Amino acid sequence: MSSAYLGSDVADQDLAVDCQTTTSNSWSSVSQYALDQGGPELHPFQRLGADFTNIAAFEHLRSIVRQYPDKLAISDGANRLTYSQLLRSVETLSCQIAAAVPDGQAIGILQANSAWYPIAMLASMTAGRPSVPLNARDPGSRILEIVAGARLSAVLGEGNVRPDGLPHRVSWIDVSTSVASQAGQVSQPYSVSVDAPAIVLYTSGSTGRPKGIVNSQRSLLCRVQQYVDACHINSDDVFLPLTGPATIAGCREILAALLTGATLHLVEVEAVGLRAVQRLVRSEGVTITYLVPALLRALMADGPAEAFHSLRVARIGGEKVPWTDIALLRKAVSDTCLIQIGYSSTETTGSQWFLPRDWPEHGDSVPVGWLLPGITFAIVDEAGGRVQPGRSGELLIRSPYVLLGHWEDGAVVPATSDPDDPGFRIFATGDLVRLDDQGLLHIVGRKGRQVKINGRRVEPAELERVLRCAPSVADAVAIVAAATELVAFVVPRRSAEATFSDELRQLVRTNLPPPLRPLRLHTIAEMPRLPSGKVDITTLAEMDLSARETAATARPLEPRGKLTAQQVVQRAWTSILNTRVAAGRWDDAGGDSLKLLHCVMEIESAIGQELGLEAFTVGMSLDEMVKAVVSAQAGDQSARAERHNPPILFLFPGSVGYGPSLAAFAAAMGKVTRVAPIRYPALALILRGQNSLADMADAAVEQIRRAQPSGHVRLLGHSLGGAVAFEVAARLLAAGRTVKFVGILDTSLVGERSAYLETFTRTFNRIRTNRVSAYRMACRALAKVAVKMRREAQLVQLLDRYAQGQFNATSFRTKLELQEVLRARAFFQWLTEPKPALPITGTLFRCARPGMTLAIGWDRVFAHLDVIPIVGTHIDLVIEPHLATNRPLIEKAVAQTYSPTESRKLEYKSST
Repeated sequence: MSSAYLGSDVADQDLAVDCQTTTSNSWSSVSQYALDQGGPELHPFQRLGADFTNIAAFEHLRSIVRQYPDKLAISDGANRLTYSQLLRSVETLSCQIAAAVPDGQAIGILQANSAWYPIAMLASMTAGRPSVPLNARDPGSRILEIVAGARLSAVLGEGNVRPDGLPHRVSWIDVSTSVASQAGQVSQPYSVSVDAPAIVLYTSGSTGRPKGIVNSQRSLLCRVQQYVDACHINSDDVFLPLTGPATIAGCREILAALLTGATLHLVEVEAVGLRAVQRLVRSEGVTITYLVPALLRALMADGPAEAFHSLRVARIGGEKVPWTDIALLRKAVSDTCLIQIGYSSTETTGSQWFLPRDWPEHGDSVPVGWLLPGITFAIVDEAGGRVQPGRSGELLIRSPYVLLGHWEDGAVVPATSDPDDPGFRIFATGDLVRLDDQGLLHIVGRKGRQVKINGRRVEPAELERVLRCAPSVADAVAIVAAATELVAFVVPRRSAEATFSDELRQLVRTNLPPPLRPLRLHTIAEMPRLPSGKVDITTLAEMDLSARETAATARPLEPRGKLTAQQVVQRAWTSILNTRVAAGRWDDAGGDSLKLLHCVMEIESAIGQELGLEAFTVGMSLDEMVKAVVSAQAGDQSARAERHNPPILFLFPGSVGYGPSLAAFAAAMGKVTRVAPIRYPALALILRGQNSLADMADAAVEQIRRAQPSGHVRLLGHSLGGAVAFEVAARLLAAGRTVKFVGILDTSLVGERSAYLETFTRTFNRIRTNRVSAYRMACRALAKVAVKMRREAQLVQLLDRYAQGQFNATSFRTKLELQEVLRARAFFQWLTEPKPALPITGTLFRCARPGMTLAIGWDRVFAHLDVIPIVGTHIDLVIEPHLATNRPLIEKAVAQTYSPTESRKLEYKSST
């Protein structure tokens, strides 16, 4: 496959920025050195070898699948795929891509951060079609602009509903349906060059429009090889990259995990919240993560003890890393965790190193490491000449691994090759850097106007273009303030109305991603200019500073007599946004979705209560945020929710608790019901005496009372949760509440006979298929022995006293297993106790249980019982592939209990 190459005036403008002439004697070569220097030098792993970048990613994947066919490859909470399932999915989808997309054309990927994204990316590479990842959280207008500019002929999406405005000529391919419906199809071997265009990543462009940066498989595999060889990544590692998939870092993390046999966990941080991420790191034993400094600060600021102690490597990149962030990270991780600092861009690799614990702090930010082998570089002044040692200049990189060029009108506009060696391409990074006397690279700043915000590259010209398109705007200029803040100035036309600023904010919201939305938007009478006619940036910066100081004194903080919620929100708002005043709307005040997650977590810590993320939006005002907190504290979720939101369904988890799989299941039910998870007393409370199923039921009743003080109640319980839901229903009925639905997800009241051989076989298969690890089973065995000897409290004391340092992860895992075993003991004790007969209908969702009665005991405790057969087993009935069959059955059963008014709300929501 060979993609068309052409020239373009628009693309040439960007390439003129990217490429800069320099004299041949300005280049310096980077000698080979051990990438694991200062890192995990003794950690076992398989070195990838010199030919790794010469072999296509699909061939590497096939090799891994032969070694680990039944090992868990990817999990996103709702979908879990083994390596053999991953390979079949990639093969199947690649066939459809090859058939739908002509050779040489690109295909879009519009996916959330789910298991389907890596499948789509790998299938595109396998078929030899360049993929164009589209950020699902970007405004629709920006996505459509990229679709048109890239001349996409098809998009790999999710679901069978096309996005509004997608041209009819663009095919819409639902990945999950395609993989399932053609599961038997095996791809033909495609001849794909590792030097052909493989992926096109769009970033903010200096022309004011997004620009597509083209990378080959060779350049992607080079990043993977350097990462693996530095961090000694192997099949025992568990990845949780905390970056979007439509980024070069996201691609590296995905490929590094899947081409080494590691397990890859994916999560939408903005959807699940920071606390859910903390729980996921702990529950899955994550060993490697990547994150940008802004997310690091939010995630580590209020993490529970030991939340990140399983981490072996924490890689930080995307922007300059302050020393204060390192101190924060050191407090959160174990002493053995390695901190890797990396510097790269979408166009090129750069530098990396492992930061020593005793490295002295100099300057505001951490050095970004040693330049990587395989590149030559130059640090040049404005004229292109070499700067003196220790002085700063622009970094130029010359390498066969830099970008191939830009994607313009469906083809590659090639980057300028080195005239002395056409196999090398030159990229001017735009970063001002210096090398210290130890050879470490320091980032000084940016050349020109481009900046990075939350790890995403931002070009102010793109904001200016959108503002100038507004009919009411005569002129617009965007500047970057000293604290890396994007600030806009607009001159209105005479026809502008009083709502001018609000309309512009809405225009920006609907056309640009969050990093390109200005922190402050100033309306001015005329644009200040220098005698040369250029915009006076210095005067604009002074105007912005003056306006900030005026705003800071215009509205003092509220007196102490206000509600506690008001004070809590104000304190969190001003702390996260680093302002003295809490006023206006969150995004207008400089907040984005990541800062909002941090703010919510600060509020949760202050009030001692978790909050539903659905109540918080980046466009909300201070007063709306206060109301959301007050409503949550009062348990008045109905007042907080939109009037068309569906009814609440309380979800009772099993003994493990509310984890990622149930959270993904709950999110998938969102169109039919609002799922509210119930939480049971944790280990500390269990050891203090709240150790019975009745205690769990009492805690659940209190949560229901707060969340839904009146109205019809609906309950759904899985495993242990089925028993708790039954007890809660009995309590609610006794209190005069109406219980409209009690759903039981495969809980048995009659017990299940199991021979020792069957138990052993089941446990062995769970270990073999990576549902549990042998290490986890050992921790569980220890917990069971302690419970059997009634020494659980003593075990916890021993763990707290002696299991420190490198044994912290073992302590945490053993406590989790102990908590689960104690909850299970309460369940089995409850089974032996007499139970009331409830005068309502129960609904049993029953998996196949050969040799057992259809009702498995529930017909004795309900006046009437509906039994609905479902697929899968007790432990995987709410994850794929079984979820696709079971979820509609559960939704239908719940919806059948809705009143006409509730059904109308559901219909309204479905139509919006």
